[in-house]
This record gives sequence, C-alpha cells and structure tokens, in this order.
Amino acid sequence: MVDLTQFLISSAPHLSNVIGKLIYLLYRWIGNFGWTVVVFTIFLKILLSPLDVWQKHTMLKNNRAMKIIAPELEKLKKTYANAPDVLQQKQMELYKKNGYSMMGGCLPALLTIVIFFIVFSGFNAAVRYENERIVYELTNRYQAIVEESPEIAEEELDQKMVAAYNEEKQSWLWIKNVFMSDTYTNPVPTFDKFVGRGLGQINATLPDETRALNLAHTQKYENGYDAVLKPAMESYNKSKFFDMKHWNGYFILPIISIALSIFSVKISKNTQPEMPTQTDENGNPKGSQGMMKAMNWLMPIMMGVFALFYSAAFCIYMVMNSLITVIFNLVYNRIAAKQDERLEEERLSRTFRKGNR
Repeated sequence: MVDLTQFLISSAPHLSNVIGKLIYLLYRWIGNFGWTVVVFTIFLKILLSPLDVWQKHTMLKNNRAMKIIAPELEKLKKTYANAPDVLQQKQMELYKKNGYSMMGGCLPALLTIVIFFIVFSGFNAAVRYENERIVYELTNRYQAIVEESPEIAEEELDQKMVAAYNEEKQSWLWIKNVFMSDTYTNPVPTFDKFVGRGLGQINATLPDETRALNLAHTQKYENGYDAVLKPAMESYNKSKFFDMKHWNGYFILPIISIALSIFSVKISKNTQPEMPTQTDENGNPKGSQGMMKAMNWLMPIMMGVFALFYSAAFCIYMVMNSLITVIFNLVYNRIAAKQDERLEEERLSRTFRKGNR
C-alpha cells in the first residue's frame, strides 16, 4: 500500500492536481483503481446532478416553446421573405415573448465540455503520478535487493523484480493494467511510453533515484528504467502484434463508450424539435444550426479519441458517465412526455369548453 507521507510531501513523486488528489485518496480507501473510478464517477454525477436537471429543464422549456411558435415562425418567414433584417428582429421578439433561449441549449453543453476536460486533467495527473510512484517503489526495491545480496544472479534479480511489479500493478476485470488503454497496447509501459509527451503518452518524469541507479553489478540493462521494469515487460508485453494474450485490453471499453455517447446524442436529437433557422442581413442561413449539430457530435468523437489513446481508468469514467447520463435522460424524457401529454389534454379540454360556450 502507498505510504501517505509520499503522497503528501517527500522526495518521491508528488501529486498536486486537486481532482487527481481526490481520485487518489478515494483509491487509497477502496484499494483498486478501476473500482475507484466507478465510485468517483457516481459521486461526481450526484454532485453535478443539478447541472443535468438544469440542462434537461432548459431543453424541455425550449422544446415546448418551439412547438408553440413554430406556426408563427412560418408565417413570419412568408410575410418578411424579402426583408431578412426585419424577419430577424421579429423572430427574436417571438423567441423572447415565448421564453425560447438560443443560448439555453449551448451553455449547458459548453459547461459539460469544460467539466470533461477538468476531470480529464485530474485523471491524467493521477495516472502520471501512479506510474511515477511505481517506478520509484520498484527502484527502492531493486536497491534493497542488491544491497542485501550483492552477488545475486541476474535471472534471480529479474524474478524478484517481476514479483515486486506484481505487488504494484493494478488490473481491473479483463484489463491487465488500468493505467494503460483498453487496446492492443502493452500492459507494462516502455521507457518511450513513460516519458512520451505526445497523444496518449504518460508524460511522466523519471525519479532521480532511478536515473542514479547503480548498474555496475549487471550487464543486462543499459539504464535504470529497464533494470526495474524490463523483467516485467518481458513477462507481460506482447512479442508480436497479434499476440492477443498479452494485449492490455480488447477495445471493449472504447466500443461501449462510443456507442453510449452516440446513443445519448440520438436520444437528445429525438426529443428536440427542429431548431429555427437564423438568417443574416442578406437572408442567408447563419451557422448557428451547424454549430449546434457539430457540438452534438463533438462528444462522441472526443470519446473515441480519448478511449483509444488514454488510460483505461479514464475510459471507465467515460463509460460510467455516459451510462448514468443515458439512464437519466431516458427517465427524464419519459416523465416529460407524460407531463406534455397531460398539458396537451388540459389545453384541448379548455379549447373544447370555450367552443361550447
């Protein structure tokens, strides 16, 4: 188990990101990072539930307003077909009169994206810290073994380092290393993956202790990172691409994540009336509708990229977040549909009574 003093302050790797700290403290309590992510996501969704309710309420309010003003919008388009500036003014007056908010549909989506990147930053920090901590702990274990048995054979040392890695690694269900992506990637990060700064790389810093590791007693490895992790790489990483037994995962989480995200967009699209077309002073359609459609499909695209290239831990978060969102939307839409039916019945009843007077 991780020493709390190392988590707070020491010469060991340090975690400073607030979200990352919350995730990691929860991980210390639960003991498995994969299940930690599940619990963290549920807590976060409960905390942000007012935002979800506000988003659905705003959407429902706009939908109801659009059903009412749609016939009037068509009349305005015909009446002011040759006066686009007047048409624009009349449309805005109609929206304001009926409580239709053009920004109401965009603002919650923008907030969702902002929260997504804040949480992503937290997960990235926690994953980077855990990888650095594992290398740091394995370095200490390596030094302790060598100091205790200076004449230890290289093969025996490698076996002890694999055993040490097994004590530190975090698997989850079918995923061998939850800090690597649920794809064909290697379970044990190579040095290039560990220090890499590109898409999907860990972006970690090699501890000073590992850089200064004394390798005078062995000729097998050229640097400290390989000395402490190469034995585990040789045991768990694939030797060729189609060596599926040694893949870290099988694309299950990415597929589920993308599917849930697309399904969520489809649910939202099916419950929304067609957005009113905005025109400029020349009568040409503005880009607001295209922007809204692009924002709707931005999340599924983002989900795919992040699920394929970043840690399975973050992909678990995306799957759980999307699953809870889909369930919430289905329940809310069902309740809203019943409420709409009741309101429509009341409206028809009032119309019928007026007609009989």
